[in-house]
Amino acid sequence: MKIVHLIYTHGISGAEKYLKHLLPGLKQEGIDCDLIVVCPKKSSQVIKAYCDELRALGIKTTQIVTGRFSIIKTAKTIHAYLKANDIHILHSHLLNSDLIAAVLKSLFYKKLYLISTKHGYQEKVLQQYEPGKFIPLHDLYYHITKYTLRKIDMNVAVSKGISELFFNLKLSKTVFPFIHHGVTIEEFDGEQYINTCRVSDPQLIIVGRIELFKGHRFLIEALPAVIEKFPNVKLLVLGEGSEKENCLIQAKALGIQQHIQFLGFQSHPYSFISHSDVIILPSLFEPFGLVYIEAFALKTPVVAFNTAAGNEIIENKQTGLLVEKGDSKALAEKIIYLLKNPAERSEMAARAYTKYTNSFTTGVMVKNTAAWYRDLGL
Repeated sequence: MKIVHLIYTHGISGAEKYLKHLLPGLKQEGIDCDLIVVCPKKSSQVIKAYCDELRALGIKTTQIVTGRFSIIKTAKTIHAYLKANDIHILHSHLLNSDLIAAVLKSLFYKKLYLISTKHGYQEKVLQQYEPGKFIPLHDLYYHITKYTLRKIDMNVAVSKGISELFFNLKLSKTVFPFIHHGVTIEEFDGEQYINTCRVSDPQLIIVGRIELFKGHRFLIEALPAVIEKFPNVKLLVLGEGSEKENCLIQAKALGIQQHIQFLGFQSHPYSFISHSDVIILPSLFEPFGLVYIEAFALKTPVVAFNTAAGNEIIENKQTGLLVEKGDSKALAEKIIYLLKNPAERSEMAARAYTKYTNSFTTGVMVKNTAAWYRDLGL
C-alpha cells in the first residue's frame, strides 16, 4: 500500500508532530507513506528543517513553497507527483490541505481516493461549542469545509469529540471513526534541567498557545485562592499567543504578577512539565490535546475542564481531576487538593502513566492506524 500524506502548514504544531510520530511507524508496519508539505514562503526555513527531520527518519518528503492564491497550481504540482509515482491514495491533514486535495480531485484526478484526518475546527467555534447549542456557521470556513467533504472519500478524526462536533454541526451526516494520538517522550536527564525548570515549591504549569479557547484567564482567576494556601507557589506559562497581553493585565489587576512567569515558547517543555507539581489545562475544547498525554507520560498530575477531548483521555479522580467548564473556584479547589496531598498526586500520576502506556503511545497509534487502513481494503 502506497499513500501520500499532504499537509499545508505555517509552523510546527499538533498535526505536524502527529505525522512525525506516525509515518515512520507505518513504514515499519509495511505501509509506505510519502509526505508532501506545502507552506508559504515566510515559513519555508522552519518547514525545511521539519522536512529534513522526516527525511532523516526515512520518510520521502517533498516541500512545496507556494503563494497565497496558488491553490490550482499547487494541486497541479501534487497531481504530477502522484502520477509520476503511480499513487492513487492521498491523505490530507487540516483544512487548507483538504481544499488543495479537493481541487486536485475535481480538476485533475477524478479517480483519486481521498482520505482526510480531522484535527480540529475553527477556533472561534471551539470556544463556544456545546452539543445542542446553535452556532451560526455560514461563513467562508464553513462553506470550504462543506465543499471539501463532498470530495473526500473517507474521514477519520483524532478524537470522539471532533467526530461528534462535525456531526452535531451538521457538517457530516455520519459520525466519523476516530483514532487517538500517541506520543513518544524521548528520555532526558531530569537533573540536568532542575536548576532552570524548578523555580518554586510548589510549582504549577500550563502549556499551550495563549488563546481564548485555551482558558488561561480561568486559571489566573483561580490563582489568588491557591496563593492564599501556598504563598510561595508560582505558575509557569509556556507558549505565546494573542491573549498574552490580556493575561498580563489580568494578573496585574489581581496583584499576582509576581507569582506568574511567562516563559514563551520552549524547545524542551517536557523538562518544565516533569519538574512541576500539577499541570492545569483549562481549555474550553481540545480537538485532542497532546499535552494531556504528555503529562501522563511524564507522571505530572493533571487538572482540566470537563470538556472534549480531555474527558475522553482523563478518567476523573483516577488519572486526573476534571472541573466543570469555566468554574475558576472549583479549579482552585482541585489544585489546592492535589498540592495538599502529595501521596494522592503520586498515585494519580502512576495510574495516568499506566493509561499512557496502554492507550496513548506512538506504537498504539501506529497499530490502530495501520489496522484502519487495511480495513478500508485499499
